[in-house]
Amino acid sequence: MCQRRALAILLGTVASSLTSVPSGATAFAPAHRSLRRQNPSRVDPRFAYVDRSDATASSPPELPRASFPEQRRSDQDADPSKSAVHVKHPPTHLPNGGRVTLVGSGPGDPDLLTVAAHKIITDPDNLVISDRLVSQEILDLIEGEVRIANKTPGCQHKAQAEIYDWVQEGLDAGRHVVRLKIGDPFVFGRGGEEVLHFRSNYGVESKVVPGVSAAFSAPLLGAIPVTHRGVSNQVVMCTGYGKENTSPDLIRYHPEQTVVFLMAVGRLRELSERLQELAGYPADTPVAIIERAGCPEQRTVVGRMDNIADVAEEHEVKPPSTIVVGNVVRVLLDEVATDGEEVFAGLVQEVAAASSTL
Repeated sequence: MCQRRALAILLGTVASSLTSVPSGATAFAPAHRSLRRQNPSRVDPRFAYVDRSDATASSPPELPRASFPEQRRSDQDADPSKSAVHVKHPPTHLPNGGRVTLVGSGPGDPDLLTVAAHKIITDPDNLVISDRLVSQEILDLIEGEVRIANKTPGCQHKAQAEIYDWVQEGLDAGRHVVRLKIGDPFVFGRGGEEVLHFRSNYGVESKVVPGVSAAFSAPLLGAIPVTHRGVSNQVVMCTGYGKENTSPDLIRYHPEQTVVFLMAVGRLRELSERLQELAGYPADTPVAIIERAGCPEQRTVVGRMDNIADVAEEHEVKPPSTIVVGNVVRVLLDEVATDGEEVFAGLVQEVAAASSTL
């Protein structure tokens, strides 16, 4: 009898110790109950009780931080040269309200202007400084003051200096200066160079409005897909003029590659010869020139690598023109024309007779 009574008292004491929880404490789920039966000194501190009713209660021990390589060194010991660099650009508006926006005008058709570009160039309060090759159709939309830079071959440096003078004049007067460029400002358009110049010399950050680049729109308007399954699976954009009017590096020939040249019609003969002699282009590689893409007087002339310079001279092709090299030239034009007559609803207005041999 005494033994049963002693056993009951012992079991009651154990049960009470297992179920009692301090007032205001939070117990963990049953999956962790076994921890309470362990030696307190061995209990993981992450599963310890926290008495939230006592404002002076100490917080649980801080968990060990992950040992990533970048965390092994304290902030005080970190090398400043390896920390993140935050670039601070100048303001977009000067104290007098002057600002600059670079705007791409696309290939030439006003319908291909972006909504943002159209809104900016039709603002009568803006000073628009335009490149020479922007189409007349787009220039006619400008409602405010417009100045046109005369960037003819050999006069680029003088014309660019004049542009900078005009921009500074407009900024000093607190005006919104718009640099209107053909195509896209950042595709062989010196857009990046002008942004850097305006930052360092005028202390203003330019806004940039993209434009439809002629690198892709001109071939499209000339009925030439720059990629076509089984014909071309890669496209390369090049310029005909490098810095200081140098010739850029040549792209090696690949039969399933399309090469688009911008601003290259002025040295087409030299370019076609170098492509054949130094870059491995076959003489019969199809070549097309889309002149004044998107404008009413647009023309597409087609030839081969060995005669395209003669074809361009015969038809007096002039800038702005986009040159497309590769087998994609004949994907849609093979059946368009072979006799040089106007065809294809005006999109292809002249096709060289040489295309009959493609």
